[in-house]
Amino acid sequence: MGLGKKNEWYAMYLQNRRALVDYAAPLTKSRDEAEDVVQEAFLHFMPKEHDQPVPPKAYLFRIVRNLSFNRKRHQKVKNAAHPDDLPWWTQYQTVDTPEDHLLFCEQVRIAAHVLENLPPQMRLVMELYRFEGKTMEDIAERMDISISTVHRLLKEAMKTIREKMAIDL
Repeated sequence: MGLGKKNEWYAMYLQNRRALVDYAAPLTKSRDEAEDVVQEAFLHFMPKEHDQPVPPKAYLFRIVRNLSFNRKRHQKVKNAAHPDDLPWWTQYQTVDTPEDHLLFCEQVRIAAHVLENLPPQMRLVMELYRFEGKTMEDIAERMDISISTVHRLLKEAMKTIREKMAIDL
């Protein structure tokens, strides 16, 4: 292919490049990806054989459209094969060292000991809230006390456990 013919093809591409990117951006949902599609379209647009006539501008736009759709289709297939929301049991699980396990068990022991030694009403509020998942309203109704009292008891219980765990560690 002569240099003059090649320059005609290149000139046509340069002339329409911005319009092609504007055309591809909504199709790909990304301006950066649209740039990639337009550059790839140029590689498909340039002829392999000598002395081919310069095709109409619509041909260049058709290449961009088809490449955009191909990218979307490939992305769907990729997402279907490798979804981002894998179940927890398929993900890599870290294995604690024996020291970490021992420290965790010690923290649980301390928290259980502190919980056992809380005043009975405070301990019941803490157990209902944290372990049984009851709301403060449910606890207040069950224990026949006000919601503000439940809140105060819960706050004091958590503060006591936090303080004891910090001292004993």
